[in-house]
Amino acid sequence: MATLKPGLGKRVASMPEVNEAIHEEALRRSYKIRAAASGHILTGEFQRSIKVVKAPGPHRRQDWLIAINHPWAVSINWGHIDWKTGRPIRGIHAIEKGLYA
Repeated sequence: MATLKPGLGKRVASMPEVNEAIHEEALRRSYKIRAAASGHILTGEFQRSIKVVKAPGPHRRQDWLIAINHPWAVSINWGHIDWKTGRPIRGIHAIEKGLYA
């Protein structure tokens, strides 16, 4: 039966090739999210706010995140209630389309 050396996962995750592959995957998914968000262009701010960034902190050296820092990102993506009419407004679900498509 095979056994793994302790700390092997950390070693593999620290390899530059692995880091690059994770970064490329995050970029690929961010492009899909941007494409899904392209149908919701009022000013383009939501789409421009989608970025790939390195996770903060020393223990997250190899992690990449897709960050959306638009102030209405939650309402745009998942929907909301129109404050004037009280009607539900459907979200565009760009995050889900980008991650699971």
